[in-house]
Amino acid sequence: TIGIYTAWAKVRRLRYFYGNTWLDGYNFEYHAKPKQILIGRLIVFGILLVVNLLVNFVSPLFGLIFIPYLLALPWLINKSMAFNARMTSYRNVRLNFRGSYWGAFGCFIIMPYLAILSLGLLAPVTSRLSSNYIGRHLGYGTSRFETSAPLGKLYANLGMTFLFAIGAGLIVTILAAAVGSGLLASSDIALRARFPSSGMGSLSSIAAVIGAYAGIILAFLFYLAGVRNVAFNSTKLDGQHSFNSTLGRGRYVWILVSNLVASIVTIGMLRPWAAIRTWKYLCASTALVAAGSLDHFVDEAAPQGNVASAEFFDIEGIDFGL
Repeated sequence: TIGIYTAWAKVRRLRYFYGNTWLDGYNFEYHAKPKQILIGRLIVFGILLVVNLLVNFVSPLFGLIFIPYLLALPWLINKSMAFNARMTSYRNVRLNFRGSYWGAFGCFIIMPYLAILSLGLLAPVTSRLSSNYIGRHLGYGTSRFETSAPLGKLYANLGMTFLFAIGAGLIVTILAAAVGSGLLASSDIALRARFPSSGMGSLSSIAAVIGAYAGIILAFLFYLAGVRNVAFNSTKLDGQHSFNSTLGRGRYVWILVSNLVASIVTIGMLRPWAAIRTWKYLCASTALVAAGSLDHFVDEAAPQGNVASAEFFDIEGIDFGL
């Protein structure tokens, strides 16, 4: 269907996952309509197509387009999270999200750039601000969430991430060098002729680059798992109900990596198994510590958000962890 059915596929997938996710005897529900998703995607595709054509054929326009795009991002982020929240319910009570433009601008535009410029040293500050921003603007019916992620624990997570990156990078470098050496040793004379005496040196350099990139990617996943734990463990609902996240950072990375390998080896046939495996682990590592009955929550009328904004980030592959 040239991608048209992906809107229906997304709704069916999320309804299946939410419908099979249970908390205290009740399952979650997803309420978006396929036509909503399709219209949103068509709008996003149209905008992206026009932007790409303008940038490709009129290069100087890139700067003029990039600035409005950057300024529009906070609005898009808020509308996207509002839509995703409003389409989610538990016990017939829907979530809601009410963000502010400048709050989103600081958390998702300014701070990520500062974190990059600081070579990651400000990453915990960025994570704290973004986690607090999402938690403090999220609601469940008429009740509100409250998140206050401690900066010390986030910096401790960064330290562990740094050590993990070194270890993972070294392991991948050694494996890449071993595989490369084996291929070089078993290759024919013609292929070996391309690698003179300096061939092993070049091979070591290539292995080191692969190890460095792999270490950074794996460390990023490791860091995100730690941030999730800190954010969830410092979140309360209605001032009394708390949350507990016990995600094993190393195990989480292993699950994602092994899922990727399994999906590639089976040409995508194990992708459904991989998705369910990840979802089950996330759910099994998350708990609500209720301080009393959950029967007092009531729904309220709230802004629905913007489906086009939500689909923009879905197409771009950006996830804010809502």
